[in-house]
Amino acid sequence: MRRDRISRLASQRRLYTNETYDQARSQLRPAQPPIPAATGEQLRFEADLFYQVLDSRSDFTAYPFGIRRVRPSSDSIELEVESEQRAREILHTILPSYEPGGEVHGMPGLRIWQRTRDGIQIHQSCRATSAWLTGLPASVWKRVETEALDILLEEAAWRPLWKGPDHWSDEELAFEQRWNTGEWSHNFQAGAWCSSGLLRRLALFHTITPADHVSGYRGLGIRGYDSPDPVRWCLDLDHRTGIPYRKQELVDALTDPEFGLPVSRADHLDAIYPPHEMKNWIRLDDEARTGLIELRFTTFDYPTLHHRKKDAPKYQTIVETIRARVDAVLATY
Repeated sequence: MRRDRISRLASQRRLYTNETYDQARSQLRPAQPPIPAATGEQLRFEADLFYQVLDSRSDFTAYPFGIRRVRPSSDSIELEVESEQRAREILHTILPSYEPGGEVHGMPGLRIWQRTRDGIQIHQSCRATSAWLTGLPASVWKRVETEALDILLEEAAWRPLWKGPDHWSDEELAFEQRWNTGEWSHNFQAGAWCSSGLLRRLALFHTITPADHVSGYRGLGIRGYDSPDPVRWCLDLDHRTGIPYRKQELVDALTDPEFGLPVSRADHLDAIYPPHEMKNWIRLDDEARTGLIELRFTTFDYPTLHHRKKDAPKYQTIVETIRARVDAVLATY
């Protein structure tokens, strides 16, 4: 590649990943997209990981979902975590454990593959998967893992499956067979490109938008699609009063033919909330309608944001519970 083209690609990639220029440039490969897509088992792994990253967040963060930067490559991805609190939340959510007489919690088959001074590498046993969690000293990652273990053993009496064996446990295999082989799982896999793609472009919600806070969850199906519904990712972007949304800039970045995802505006959908509540919502989906990105732009005055920061976990739980219930009711019509 010519030097000027390499410089342009590296600078543009930084908007999507928040890497340094040198980091972005080092990841560019001839005849490959500037942000390569995950494939095969890695694709499904990253789709699950994206969901867990969203689901694990319980407080306001400086970066989208507490991830300072991402470094996607063809066969792995690195997530640089912003704080020990986010490391704790993420590990406590993804590390698999077994509740006797109950079910498997976390990501089945997940194991810590190796530990370095820069972070930890996780993967799903016996599968071609990989992700790095970095941004904190090795001592912090070890302390967070020990805390998760102590909680399971001392308080919940659950079995920490990530501690071994290296292969999938009987409980994980049974859980996988029961929950991850049916119609819903096939639907999720069909839309895995969307969540994996968002994970690999997570910094857009920091570099392009001036939002004070970004949160999200996996929504239920909505009207406007023939069955099966696409996997729907609802992303809320909260702004202080007077801060412009930059909606079109974000849409342009997500739909960019070289760096973005294969999505376009989904104006065909019926409203599931009152129109006045959706005037600052944008929906993007693919031609096959397997993935749906729902961007929700909201304004709050500073005292409201300040109050929400203090009560963020409770507030977010209430809001997401209400929205999920509304989705469930309206999806039946």
